[in-house]
Amino acid sequence: MWICIPTLPPSLNEWSRKHWRVRHRAVEEMTNNLRLLALAVNMPKIERAEVRLVYYFRDRRRRDPDNYAGKFILDGLRKAGIISDDNAGVLRLPQPEFMVDRQAPRTEVWITEWKE
Repeated sequence: MWICIPTLPPSLNEWSRKHWRVRHRAVEEMTNNLRLLALAVNMPKIERAEVRLVYYFRDRRRRDPDNYAGKFILDGLRKAGIISDDNAGVLRLPQPEFMVDRQAPRTEVWITEWKE
């Protein structure tokens, strides 16, 4: 399953500096958008998932992978019912990938079912 989010989420450094209400509203907005998408395309809930995050930035600046771990997105996916949970027992989260697209910065989320 592929989801394209037409924006880039804040880094964890930026995220941690935001007021809790601002963070709460951002997660709620992400959740609502993902929930609507899931309903529109009849997306099934994935019990055990691997979520790959690919960030497309406008520039080639160096970025820390741990600053873009995807907490904001994973919380939205979980609350929207697309993935069952975001704990280590049911979720694999490889290192995020950083790409450059000067014209269309975005976040691509690739979700596959994880089978042992």
